[in-house]
Amino acid sequence: MPQKRILTRSKEYSESIINTIREPLIVLDQDFRVVTASRSFYEVFKVKPEETVGQLIYDLGNKQWNIPKLRELLETILPQKTTFDNYEVEHDFATIGRRIILLNARQIQRVLGKERVILLAFEDITERKEIEAGLEKTRKELAVTKIAEDEAREYSESIINTVREPLIALDQDLRVVTVSRSFYDVFKVKPEETVGQLIYDLGNKQWDIPKLRELLETILPEKTTFDNYEVEHDFATIGRRIMLLNARQIQRVSGKERIILLAIEDITERKRMEQEVATSELRYRRLFETAQDGILILDAKSGQIDDVNPFLIDMLGFSKEEFLGKKLWEIGAVKDIAASRESFKHLQDKEYIRYENLPLRTKGGNNIDVEFVSNVYGVNGDTVIQCNIRDITERKKLADLKDNFVGMVSHELRTPLTVIIGSLRTAMSPGIEPGDRDQLMINAVEGAEDLARMLENLLEITRFESGRLELHAQPIELHSLTEKVVKTLRTNHSNPFVNTVPENLPQLNVDPVRLERVLYNLLDNAAKYSPPKAEVRVSARIEGPSILVSVSDGGRGMTPEEISLIFEPFERLQQKTGSIKGVGLGLLVCKRLVEAHGGKIEVKSKPGEGSTFTFTLPLPTS
Repeated sequence: MPQKRILTRSKEYSESIINTIREPLIVLDQDFRVVTASRSFYEVFKVKPEETVGQLIYDLGNKQWNIPKLRELLETILPQKTTFDNYEVEHDFATIGRRIILLNARQIQRVLGKERVILLAFEDITERKEIEAGLEKTRKELAVTKIAEDEAREYSESIINTVREPLIALDQDLRVVTVSRSFYDVFKVKPEETVGQLIYDLGNKQWDIPKLRELLETILPEKTTFDNYEVEHDFATIGRRIMLLNARQIQRVSGKERIILLAIEDITERKRMEQEVATSELRYRRLFETAQDGILILDAKSGQIDDVNPFLIDMLGFSKEEFLGKKLWEIGAVKDIAASRESFKHLQDKEYIRYENLPLRTKGGNNIDVEFVSNVYGVNGDTVIQCNIRDITERKKLADLKDNFVGMVSHELRTPLTVIIGSLRTAMSPGIEPGDRDQLMINAVEGAEDLARMLENLLEITRFESGRLELHAQPIELHSLTEKVVKTLRTNHSNPFVNTVPENLPQLNVDPVRLERVLYNLLDNAAKYSPPKAEVRVSARIEGPSILVSVSDGGRGMTPEEISLIFEPFERLQQKTGSIKGVGLGLLVCKRLVEAHGGKIEVKSKPGEGSTFTFTLPLPTS
């Protein structure tokens, strides 16, 4: 065979091997200029052949390969050693960013040793370093493929030994011609039971895979190359694996014979990690979408909003479109724009910021107070900012209520205690008349009863707010219970109480103690806020599936503003009507107890025309 023809065929064979493997590979002459580069080198490092071949390696890609550690390998280490494996280089590449590259190098002599070439393979191990979970890629070292010509054989064998993927060569009858060392290692087979065998018979027929047959017998005859053909299979020796196949079909001996190069990459762990990442992302997304706090995701550099969860959309009233692409101070929610910008700079520097009380404004113009926590973290190589926003408006109200409660209780509880203590001390004085002593004892008892009612109202609110309110329901007659309450109040007030609740109403299944408290509070309030002789009336009727109870008075009435506040804790009208005993919890207790029974309470009132409170209680279902 002519020498020129041999060299041409050898070159084609070598280039086919180079283009079959997935690792970037580059061949340098003894002056470190590029002789040839693999297809994957161009794809990974985003360069073109015309700006690569013939160039000094340090000048490639706008000098992005001018790396001190690479110079050390090529100019200092490699001249002393013909091979070098796993030489790690970390560098910022202009085209692909910061990467950690593992270099494998082979120096071989050509033309009777007068010229040398350097084979340089690159493996990007950035993600492996980042994951730090010990994921090891399947070893990709290729076994030596025999080639007739000595120089071509040495050259090709060097290439195969530089890469780490398992590689197998098949003849046109799909029988094994040669196999790389890593193929034997990975699939746990021996050379004597592999070479010369039909690929489908290897390893007790573990390669008799329908998808592999489809690739070799149907797809590959119509295409000379095939990349990233995924096969999932239970292998007898290594268990269930997902393999990525790359195939090249090349002609030999004037086109009368073909050989198939098949590179195999085990991507089982990668797939598992991808699934775990996808599952984690889905889980995070669900948490993000269902969180009961507002969440914003910002671009760490620009501060623009990349994502917003539904809770924050509802909280502030802006649509998702109004959030995305904006900065916090651009959507109008932040009151102090200058302070917000300064805080963002601080966050970029410190990567964490927290405000226990930050004022925001909703789209509707309402002011709310929020707790704001923000931190910076990395996701898939990017840096983002997550802001967690919790509405603490109600919490602040509760804190204010607590302060009001302490002030109110300390004042209002002192009044009945003063009456009790003063009456008892006076009653114990020597020489007090029996009639005066009796009146003083009555005063002490009334003061104690007022104190007990205040404390019971406080306890009821506490039980309700903590979820510990328990109703003890039993059948009762509304007329009898109403009459009992009216009889008690007639001894405390001079107002005429009129009970028109029908005696023939159906029995209610309610907690009698709690319903008695509701009736007492409403009727007592009606008398307190009415002139001494004004009539107080209680009535009831069936309305739909409920009984409607009404308490009316002839008092001063209320303005709409007062009506909006009367069911709030510690709200009283005594500031306009003089000193009236109580801590402003009676109506709130009524509302909570009626709602606990499945009913609803309302009020109708006008200044000068008195007030009517109505509440419903559901009738028992048969």
